Amino acid sequence: MTIELRRVTAEDWTVWRPVRLAALADAPQAFGSRLEDWQDAPEHRWRTRLSLPGAVDMLAVEDDVPVGMASGVPDPDDSALAELISMWVAPDARGRGLVALLVDEIARSLAAQGIEHLELSVMPDNDRARRAYERIGFTATDTPGDRLPDGRHETVMRRDLTAERTLLAYERGADRYTERTDDHRAGLVDDLLALVPAHAHVLELGSGPGRDADALEAAGLRVDRTDGTTAFVDRLRAAGHGARVLDVRRDGWGGPYDAVFANAVLLHVPRSDTGAVLERARRAVLPGGVLAATVKRGDGDGQGDGWSDRKLDDPRWFTYWDEDALAEAVTGAGWVAVDVRETTRPGAEERWLTVTARRPDEDRRDEEDRS
Repeated sequence: MTIELRRVTAEDWTVWRPVRLAALADAPQAFGSRLEDWQDAPEHRWRTRLSLPGAVDMLAVEDDVPVGMASGVPDPDDSALAELISMWVAPDARGRGLVALLVDEIARSLAAQGIEHLELSVMPDNDRARRAYERIGFTATDTPGDRLPDGRHETVMRRDLTAERTLLAYERGADRYTERTDDHRAGLVDDLLALVPAHAHVLELGSGPGRDADALEAAGLRVDRTDGTTAFVDRLRAAGHGARVLDVRRDGWGGPYDAVFANAVLLHVPRSDTGAVLERARRAVLPGGVLAATVKRGDGDGQGDGWSDRKLDDPRWFTYWDEDALAEAVTGAGWVAVDVRETTRPGAEERWLTVTARRPDEDRRDEEDRS
């Protein structure tokens, strides 16, 4: 069955009401409100709840039946922060990724409003919920949450919306990016061709306008084109190419491939997430498979990382690496034969690094290799 996500407003209160009541009846300990507080609530109270300034209220719907809900509510005292509340999935729909779908959609909508961080609170002994939220990008903070009757505090977890904000810049600027990107294939194409057999199957991250994939296919390779934005995927499909949206942090990568190709893509991954993404890349290739990637060169200590509106006139996040730091990160993710070198072109305003590596031949594939 297909899950549809619907954003609701005060006009949809009659649809939202039974879901909210079902949630309060099913998991009273997870909500600050009680079922008896809302069972007989008048219409205006339901409308008020769905009219919070800047709030994003979502329903997950299957065959026209709501099976989950969640809300993201901006903090009135902090314009960069929002809170995830009213998270619930019907028992029969659990274990199918609905929490991630709801939260990701809320995160994207809030990022479009300028929100930088999304927080939530869980009970301190609810390890299952904590692990579930960790899998979709939340980490526990040292900030104490609301005080509980027994003297303990709720655990506050936070998710950074850097990725959502960067992808939003590409969504809005796909035409501009294409116009400002030259047609010459990246040097990384030749690096990969020297490392893989003829007719190799390659996963390309961040295909964008498709320039490098065209070059790889012209050389006889088979390329799976992916991008984090629907704008570029739609362009590729309109041009007759197979393409899919891929969130490198959480979506299934597929495979196994002979190589992962990532030209100017990993530079948008925050430093704290890079190791996990590199591990996912390793699991996406066969033993002996190849990684070929480029990133921007900097001090490598994180001091230069930050936002830039260069090229798109819209802020994007950039992580800068030096040779030693990048080699350490790639090696730490389980790759071998790691080669990092500077590949800045003469006269270029910015410096670049290229990294190639292999998955160990003895590295056995397991059940996580498609994650």
